[in-house]
Amino acid sequence: MRYQINTKYRIKERLELLTHEEYKVALEEIPKALKISPRTFLRYMYTRVDDDYSMPADHLARLARFFKCQIEEMLNYDPQPITAKETNGRGRNGLVKKLRLVK
Repeated sequence: MRYQINTKYRIKERLELLTHEEYKVALEEIPKALKISPRTFLRYMYTRVDDDYSMPADHLARLARFFKCQIEEMLNYDPQPITAKETNGRGRNGLVKKLRLVK
């Protein structure tokens, strides 16, 4: 089932495949396992594709293992690759900024 709001991650879709009881337990236990607040977990669930916010890769990997799928299957979008053309002429600082490695 697709949602009107295009979320970045397919967490809600995966949760909805669980039984009602499993769903309730997962909503409570997954944030504890990831050592995050329930509010942060909800933010992961409802982050939109066009939002700059992203969950850490280790959280995404652990969720994929929980749901028995590949990390790519947790994404609701196709990440754009960084091409050589985008980095040419900008030097190291340009790439560092492009990758958001500095504020």
